[in-house]
Amino acid sequence: MRHSSTRSFLWLTGIVLALLAGTNASALDPWPAEPLSSAINLTEIEGPGVNDFYNDLSGAVWNPVTRTLWVCRNGPGGSASKLWAIVEDGSGGYEVDSRDGNRGEWTGFGDFEGVTQADFEEDVIYAIVEGEERIKEYDVSTYGAAVLTNDWNTSSYLPLSGGSGAEGITFVPDSCLAAAGFVDADGLPRVSGGGMGGLMFVAHQNGGNVFVFDLDRLAGGFTFVGEYGTGYSETAALEFDRSTGELYAWHDAGFDVLSVFDLASSEVLGESRRELTALRRFSGPSSQNNEGIAVVSADDCFAGSRSLFMTVDDGGESSLLCYREFEDGCSVCVSVGVADAAPWSNDRLDALPNPFTNETAVSFLLRSPSDVCLGVFDLAGREVRSLHASNRSTGRHTVIWDGRDRRGEKVGSGVYLMRLQANGRVVGRRKAIVLR
Repeated sequence: MRHSSTRSFLWLTGIVLALLAGTNASALDPWPAEPLSSAINLTEIEGPGVNDFYNDLSGAVWNPVTRTLWVCRNGPGGSASKLWAIVEDGSGGYEVDSRDGNRGEWTGFGDFEGVTQADFEEDVIYAIVEGEERIKEYDVSTYGAAVLTNDWNTSSYLPLSGGSGAEGITFVPDSCLAAAGFVDADGLPRVSGGGMGGLMFVAHQNGGNVFVFDLDRLAGGFTFVGEYGTGYSETAALEFDRSTGELYAWHDAGFDVLSVFDLASSEVLGESRRELTALRRFSGPSSQNNEGIAVVSADDCFAGSRSLFMTVDDGGESSLLCYREFEDGCSVCVSVGVADAAPWSNDRLDALPNPFTNETAVSFLLRSPSDVCLGVFDLAGREVRSLHASNRSTGRHTVIWDGRDRRGEKVGSGVYLMRLQANGRVVGRRKAIVLR
């Protein structure tokens, strides 16, 4: 939990470090969504009047399969920490979920700063608890009663300093790690070995670095993978976007910057840590105590934008905000039919394995920086899934298709058509065969 004195200290530290290090604020891209004044305020959905969202909101994560927004609160005092499951209400808004007559609300987690999920179809959440500096796994299948199922003591690897502790957490699946060429502290390709099917990333206030762990749910142990710099001395939130393969990091403490990484990293000479490669950095929408972010899947992009949720610690009546015009990761694709004149098979678009059962790595080659749209269609020409939509640099890129449609449901066996569009022109097509 961040106290006001800590907040002031971090804010001053951020300003001083920015000046000394020459942080190039002028190079920041503008906030890629509507201004704060136009964001949708969701604070009232927790209840009438002064409710439990008003103080200490901390982390958030979006589940694109169940379409659930998980939001956590860090206090006050830890014993009053809470977790909520928030869902769409069918009328364009949101509400706290309920199940079997019980409200989607849990309490008593400690200084609960960040929340994430690994398997989107499992009623399990992972919490990062500041001060304890531990990662905890909870079964939340029974609404109102969270059951602690794992408790990993990662404190020896996390640099707690006074009130500056672990703040953000996110899970990155093995398929995304492999596609991005993620490497460990020694520069060697790394995916999970503990059976979770991915690695857990933790963001820290003290130094702003990201710490990566390979957790073992069965044995309750873990392996430390490495430490990765973000370019800022404080990081308050992490969110990995599986739909684009990109990692979002929010830097608070006077920075108010949103960074986007692709999991590539470089060696830092003379140090044991590596440095993540930033693709883009955006100035934030406000200088409030913004604590958590949750990005809706790029599959939900419509007219070039999707939603981003932001929690505001001690934000009062404006503590949970939804920016519905978040443009990063989206692109306005020119509408063209799948029967256009473009080659079916060339070096521009490929998929391995093909045929496939569970997932395939779709790679595409760009010969110049391009605004990319990569989609999957059925044989009738209907779009099944948008796999990628954003601006990309020259070279080969890879995204994972998990064999699901835009609703998160597994597609049936059959032949599907993949189409690559760059700068409004179709440059490649290929058939993908799904075997169930």
